[in-house]
Amino acid sequence: MKNLTRLSLFISILFLTSCDFLNDAVEEQENTINIAEGLKEALKVGTDTATSKLAVVDGYLSDEAVKILLPDELEGQIAALKAVEIDVLTIGTITGEQIYNTGVPLLGIPSLADKEEELILGLNRAAEEAASEAGPIFFDAIRGITIADAESILYGSDTAATAYLIDNTYQSLFDTFEPKVDNAVNSVSIGNRTVDEVYSNFVNEFNDILNTSVQISLFENPTLGSIAGIQTIEESDISAYATGRGLDGLFLKVQDEEANIRNNVNARVTSILEEVFGLLD
Repeated sequence: MKNLTRLSLFISILFLTSCDFLNDAVEEQENTINIAEGLKEALKVGTDTATSKLAVVDGYLSDEAVKILLPDELEGQIAALKAVEIDVLTIGTITGEQIYNTGVPLLGIPSLADKEEELILGLNRAAEEAASEAGPIFFDAIRGITIADAESILYGSDTAATAYLIDNTYQSLFDTFEPKVDNAVNSVSIGNRTVDEVYSNFVNEFNDILNTSVQISLFENPTLGSIAGIQTIEESDISAYATGRGLDGLFLKVQDEEANIRNNVNARVTSILEEVFGLLD
């Protein structure tokens, strides 16, 4: 009888312990799900706010943190040209800064500085136009985030959720977003030309400058490009370039919004955000 009583007590303890274990497991799973949903909500709020800020006139252009400048190769070539100083036999000393900024009419060289500003304006206008369609693309990507890394993301850095989104969705976002930018590049007009035409004309005029021969002595007529030690450049895929820089700007703004939600209780505009990010307080 005593043995039976002990066995019954043992079974009871085992059952209660198992129930506690199961309850703890269920509670932990629910917490993890809530955390994942909170992170998704934070990213939705962040991407919505980011696109709202950038998908307006001057959204990119007036924000130095995300403003799209010329492609790096082109920037480098322009800098190399501006650094030169040349003694031209017929007109004296000219500088690369002068060549680029004001032009040299006696050599048939127009100024490119104003045209650079037009191109930068066009690239940013294209990104602003495309950003208005970015929201649904981001939301589809966010829905695909799993809960496996929920806790490590929540208790990670101030931008851990955004970093996770970049790592796991950037290429698919790029592939989906690029046609939107490409459409903008070929439809948004600067003056009477599309952004793509402005870019093509700029590259051609810059190469023409590099190919301009100047007389530096009675027997020497090198090109400006050879004097500056730079080659003419090929047109790059300006849509892909603008897409990459446009996404970089969007993600930067999403990072800012995520950090704000993590650190500012007033930015937690839904109950799930209050619940989940309140764990960090």
